Amino acid sequence: AMYAPYHGPKPPWRFVVLGRQAMVDMQRLTLSFYDENWRDLGKHSTEYEYQRWRSKTEEEITGRWGPVSYMIAIVVKRQAGSKRVPMWEEICATACAVQNMHLQASRHPGLACYWSSWHAAARDSEDMAEYLGMGSEDQCLGFFIVAACDPTFNPRRCRYPEVHLDTDWRVDGPKS
Repeated sequence: AMYAPYHGPKPPWRFVVLGRQAMVDMQRLTLSFYDENWRDLGKHSTEYEYQRWRSKTEEEITGRWGPVSYMIAIVVKRQAGSKRVPMWEEICATACAVQNMHLQASRHPGLACYWSSWHAAARDSEDMAEYLGMGSEDQCLGFFIVAACDPTFNPRRCRYPEVHLDTDWRVDGPKS
């Protein structure tokens, strides 16, 4: 992460590593946020629908997220001062740092990682900002999920550069 490009005197990223109990606490904070705000958010039209979603999400604490080793909060720490870099540049620098963590992790066969944007309303809440120790202008971009996996695991999906790589070279002037 430390080799990602950035402007300014200090890197704009801040990572908060959550161990087992801290992951459970953060997920319970997420559920509490939705318990208090689900009607205002408009995601669920009825209480029954919300309770179904909540039940499934609560089960994920020990189910889906149970085997996870760490959740790392990805925070953009807004630089102070009169000559500040635009926020989008700080977000890009932070994303580069996360990409570097992902590249490092991919060298270890027994490690599985991905970037979760998390539940947006809870992620962007004042409660989450307080939990993560964020400043008023900082922004959480989600969580980098880290888990041990079977070193022989071979994911079925793979990326083919010709499918998602889209580069338009314009080095010799306009085409005639």
